[in-house]
Amino acid sequence: MISRRQFLAAAVAAGASGSAGARELPPVSEILFDPALPVLGNPHGDVTIAEFFDYACPYCKVVHPHLKDIVQEDGNIRLVMKDWPINGELAAYASRMVLAADRLGVYAPAHAAVMEIEGGLTIRGISGAMRGKGIDVGAIRDALDVHLTEIDALLVRNQQQARGLSLPGTPAFIVGSNLYRQPLSPEEIRRAIARARSNR
Repeated sequence: MISRRQFLAAAVAAGASGSAGARELPPVSEILFDPALPVLGNPHGDVTIAEFFDYACPYCKVVHPHLKDIVQEDGNIRLVMKDWPINGELAAYASRMVLAADRLGVYAPAHAAVMEIEGGLTIRGISGAMRGKGIDVGAIRDALDVHLTEIDALLVRNQQQARGLSLPGTPAFIVGSNLYRQPLSPEEIRRAIARARSNR
């Protein structure tokens, strides 16, 4: 696990807003290892990538498929998904539904379904996309009713962490102990992974 000192140094180097910004940062373990966070890739990978994303963010929809391909090809990356729905109520609804799907063990297909929606989000479109992946939307809604309080608590934690990191928007990434506040190209992602491994 990376140390708080390493992470803070990386954040400052990436442009964190001085000591005031650093004081707002939660412990690294809370950002990367919150047990409520969905994890894709290898849960025991030697590098952790955290992606702050929004289902209504067009840049997230462009970057994420490349990131997933890189994670799959590498085989030793732990990919942590940090919902940060900043683009309205439908983005928040999408996050809640997919996080409820995580409680039923179908996070990956639910996440992929919503990320693959073209154009704007609608409640009907989110449900239809999930059904297209063979997901029982009624069961997801039931799970959301049961787990809404803990799901909303996770969304609040993600939001507080994003603000503590002075993120300007989505997507943003933590790769190992390095913070990236902007979209990354596939090659930039690969370089960030190599940098994280070289710094261990």
